[in-house]
Amino acid sequence: MIPEVMKWGALRSAEFFLFPSHMENFGIVVSEALSAGLPTLISDQVNIWREIEADGAGLVAADNLEGACGLLRSYLEMPLEKKIAMRRAARECFEARFEIKKAAQALNAVLANVAANV
Repeated sequence: MIPEVMKWGALRSAEFFLFPSHMENFGIVVSEALSAGLPTLISDQVNIWREIEADGAGLVAADNLEGACGLLRSYLEMPLEKKIAMRRAARECFEARFEIKKAAQALNAVLANVAANV
């Protein structure tokens, strides 16, 4: 853990975010990285990997040494234009899926659907 101000400074100055976790049900830090427009390189054990992959907001690999090394290699070898597009996609992914108002609207829709089917 780092203090809030330092965390946001680190995220804003980073080129990408690497999170090769062995198990995460969500990963708040991943959504924070997306909010900072960081291409997010994660393992397939972070449960929002599908959204990140679908939105082109980062790269996904297995949660092992080969997967983490592959993520780094793929990103570092990526053309600059694709890195720039991935930064834009990261921010758009956050805005569309994880921004608090959008998340609350999605939850309300699920709850309304459940209530209607009870």
